Formats: sequence, structure tokens, C-alpha cells
Amino acid sequence: MSSASCHGPAAIIVAGPDDTVLKVYPGSLDRRTRAAVDREQAALSAAAHVRAILRVEEVGALPDGRTTLLMPRCERSLAGLTEPLPVRDALLVGEAVARALAAAHAAGVVHGSVTPGNVLLRHTGEPVLADFGVTLRRRFPRDPLHDLEFVAPETVRDQTMDERTDRYGLGAVLHLALTGESPHRAVVGEQPAERLHRVLTEPVPRITRPDVPGDLAALVAELLNKDPEQRPADAEVKLGRLLDAAPPAIPLDLPAEPILVLEPSRAEAPPRETASRKRTYGVVAVVLAGVCAAVAVLWFLTTTNDDDAAPRPQVPTATPVAITLSPPVDRETHVELSWTSNAVLDYAIVLAEEGRREPQVIMVQRSNQRRVEVRPGLRYCFLVQGMNPQGTYESRPQPIRGAVCAP
Repeated sequence: MSSASCHGPAAIIVAGPDDTVLKVYPGSLDRRTRAAVDREQAALSAAAHVRAILRVEEVGALPDGRTTLLMPRCERSLAGLTEPLPVRDALLVGEAVARALAAAHAAGVVHGSVTPGNVLLRHTGEPVLADFGVTLRRRFPRDPLHDLEFVAPETVRDQTMDERTDRYGLGAVLHLALTGESPHRAVVGEQPAERLHRVLTEPVPRITRPDVPGDLAALVAELLNKDPEQRPADAEVKLGRLLDAAPPAIPLDLPAEPILVLEPSRAEAPPRETASRKRTYGVVAVVLAGVCAAVAVLWFLTTTNDDDAAPRPQVPTATPVAITLSPPVDRETHVELSWTSNAVLDYAIVLAEEGRREPQVIMVQRSNQRRVEVRPGLRYCFLVQGMNPQGTYESRPQPIRGAVCAP
């Protein structure tokens, strides 16, 4: 296995040949299950013209029998988003997901798990929906609490996966994009049974953000209706109209905010554009977190040093860019961070908290210092990431309270 692997809810993802990744499941497929997977992929080929669908290039197996999917590489996903997107960018993401679902449903294919981790970005920043099909989800079930706040109630209750649960997932993704939060906010100290009960019974709060159009807030509420029959089937059309009516995005010379990636960016050839319908995705690309962001950040919050870990490659530049993060000043309820760099960069603070599954990403743009709220008694690791048009750069992580951060 490559050292640059990413653990998902049911499989691991490693670098594949050229510009691909290999998704590796923990077991093999019997003949009947493999035939069902092949039928899903064949049906999905009818929607090959829809660029918002990330196609599987090959279904295979490792020598030990483990099932593999070969897919195009996408550097980023919506999974690490912690702040709301501009309305137009949220509409770009939502319309792409809705378009992908409409095409797949027309071909008779259900996605089965429309969650932020499956909304990826091509290298252009174009949103795509990955990981279609219910066969592999049933063969390799995941932890039922994973992404619980984004899952339709009927899926939680009895593992129902159909077009209506896909629409709920679309609504959940839109809710995250517009608010920076899941439809059901996490509650500190909540027990799993309490969490399940809340997701199953409590309504999702309506979006009240002032610049979100009323029609868009209403559409999200309809998609998140606990009654599957009340979720609209024409979300693609409605989102397309809202997107066409939205004011154009302001062009930026530099990314407004940095991104979190698993490894440094590399020069890439422009992808072929085959879609008849084109959008501008540049702004979306710079505000979403990496597809393996949670793994990349939580990897450096460990209890022991890994002396054998291979060093991460650095972005080659004429003058090496460096970010130096000073030791954090711990004030018990908050931490004071400051850093320096020899380049002009847009910054993000990435922090890993003991016991928290996902990282937190705080966008700070051109600032060189930040006060960050922390919880007393917990261990943390911090790093600062910077970005400019030439690449993405990281400081060495800094710990507090005895945390051991991998280099």
C-alpha cells in the first residue's frame, strides 16, 4: 500500500497509475455481487456525457482478492468545509450534484450515499459526484454513525436507498454549502442513542442566512423533509434557474482562501472539456477541503512518533517557500497562534483536536496571527497552510498539552 493512503468509511484510497486513484475494499465479491456491480456500471455508461458524474474506469481485484475501483483523481472534496460558501458557489455545487443524480436516476442507478465526502472537485474546480451504486454499499456496510447527520431517516432506520434518499442527500449537501454546518449540528457529549433519536425525529432548522434567496431556502427544506414523498424530483431544474438568476461571481487574481490538500499541488495538463453545458468553477475550487483532509490532519495527532514515516515532498520553486509557525501560547480556553513566511500567501489554520474525527480549518487569508478557541484539557496539534498560484505550502505542526504531532 502507498504511504499516501486515505481511509474512507468502507475502503481505503491509494494513488493509482498516472492521474488516478485506487479505491480498495476489504474483501472480495462473489459472482452474483460482481455481476450486480457490472450492471450498475453498464447502466451508468448511458450518462457518460454528464461530466458531473465521476465514472469508474475499471472494477478489479488485488492478488489477495480485495475488490478495487480505478477512478480519476480529484484532489478535494466538500467534506472539510466549515464555513458557508458564497451563494453562487453553493448553487454551482448543488446544481452539479442534482444534474448528476437526475442523469443516474434516468439510467436506473441510485447513488446511495450523497454526502460531502462524495462531492469532489476536478482539477479545474468543477464539482462532480462520485461513488454511485448501492451494491458495494450493501456488500461492505460502513459504520451507521458515519455522516449520520447527512443521511435520510429511512436509510438510518432500515437501510433504504433509493432516488428519494438521494434527494435528501442533495439537500444535506446544499445545507452544508450554505451554512457551513450539517443539517443536524453536533452536540458535545451526546450519546449515540441520543444522536440517532435527534436525527430521526427533529426537523432540520430552516436556513435564515440573509443573502440566501427564499426559493433556495425553501427548496433545501423540501429536500430535507422527513417524508420521502415530499422531496421534489425537479431539483435540477429549480437549481439551474436559481443559478442563472444569481449575480456573477467576482473574478479573483489570487485565491480568496487556501485549501487543505493531502500533498503539494503539481502542474497538470488542462482536462478535456466535453460537456455542452459549462460553468465557471474557479471560486469553488479554493474554498473546499481535500478529499483526504480528515485523514491528513488527524494523522499528525498521534500518541507516538513515527520515525519511519517518509518525508512529504516539497513544491519545487526557484526560492523555496517556508512557513514558520511559532509555538502556540496556551491560554486554557484559547490559543494564540502566530507565524511568518518569506512569501505572500493566503493562509488557513488546520487544527486537530483529541477525540474529534474531522479536522477544523480556519480561513485567515493574509493575516499572520489568530486567536483560536480550544477546550480545556484536550490535546491539540496545529499547522498553518498557505497558498499562492504556484502551489500549496505547510508549516511544521505545533502541539499543545503533550500532543505528539507527526512531522
